[in-house]
Amino acid sequence: MVIKLWDWEKGWECTQMFKGHAHYVMQVAYSPKYTNTFASASLDGTIKVWNLSSSDPEFTLDGHSKGVNCIDYFMRGSKPYLVSGSDDHTAKVWDCGAKSCVQTLEGHTNNVSAVCVHPELPIIITGSLRMGMFTYGMKLLTGLENTLNYGLERVWGFGCMKGSNRVVIGYDKGTVMVKFVSPHSGVSMGSLVKEKEKKEF
Repeated sequence: MVIKLWDWEKGWECTQMFKGHAHYVMQVAYSPKYTNTFASASLDGTIKVWNLSSSDPEFTLDGHSKGVNCIDYFMRGSKPYLVSGSDDHTAKVWDCGAKSCVQTLEGHTNNVSAVCVHPELPIIITGSLRMGMFTYGMKLLTGLENTLNYGLERVWGFGCMKGSNRVVIGYDKGTVMVKFVSPHSGVSMGSLVKEKEKKEF
């Protein structure tokens, strides 16, 4: 399977192709630290990290037992990390420098279809094809902190941005906006849900 790079300044010319995955590529994400580096998630069960200067991957992260659907980069200090979600019902946190998995996040009973690291709050958010959305504390990565399920079936994506403590969740049957209050040590995420705005289509 091939990933293609398109240059809009050259009339959307394809300037590079990246080959290496053995199955469909589900998502790509750019590194927040290295602007020429990106990662890709594939149903071949791997995550590959690439540099724009080469058509071959720099390295492969292999630890999921089934296909990888989604990825998101985040920083801890000066180090880049990745979080991935898989058909094996888990999410994993990867140290990109060490090229290894440092934490497996469990709790879902179906495929993990979306992952997100909040840019303001120390939480990792995962969504599934069943049972809605989970949140995990990122300070110590100690495990599941909260489950949110709004009865709108499968989760397909999250939206959040720096400067806001809101998260938008896209489901089969609508969207939900959740607002979190800044967490304090020792307070569970379950008590932090402040406001919900739901719009169904």
